[in-house]
Amino acid sequence: METKSFNKWGLLAVNGIIALVFGALAIFLPGPTLLTVVTYFGIVILLLGIAMLIAVINNIRHHLSYGLDLVETLFLLVIGFLLTFYSQKSLQVFVIIIGSWAVLLGLLQLIISFKIDPGLRNKKTLLINGGISLVFGVILFFNPFQAAKFLLVISGILAIFMGILLISVALKMKNFKGWIEEKTDL
Repeated sequence: METKSFNKWGLLAVNGIIALVFGALAIFLPGPTLLTVVTYFGIVILLLGIAMLIAVINNIRHHLSYGLDLVETLFLLVIGFLLTFYSQKSLQVFVIIIGSWAVLLGLLQLIISFKIDPGLRNKKTLLINGGISLVFGVILFFNPFQAAKFLLVISGILAIFMGILLISVALKMKNFKGWIEEKTDL
């Protein structure tokens, strides 16, 4: 009674260990970890841009349309280059953009919450969410690198919990697989 799902416990355990390592790095070394994550993310985007460039060249050779793909490819190459080689500045710009978006979204939610009928149920929720979005955006806007490090620490804490959960599930799957093998041998 060999099932494929019970054979994957080792993969779950490895993913749990990776999550624990990332979580520990994110909590205890947030600055370097954040820059490393941004750099690797930039490398992935850069490689994707190179792969798309090859596809665009192939389209040109075969006289297929390539205009929109070329624009997207150039955009990915520029973003990948900036994230890879100017990680901290790119991260700050990205966080400032997110902060600006959160401020605008928060203001919009506050304006809408004041203009809707007071008897509606979701007015308080919209008001609270708008206030939280506004505060979050201002924090991101005025202190982008520290805010990004804080968010990384939060994700590190979540990664540690997820790592513990994955390892726990993996061990339960391993033990259950052994229990099933014992029962089938009888």
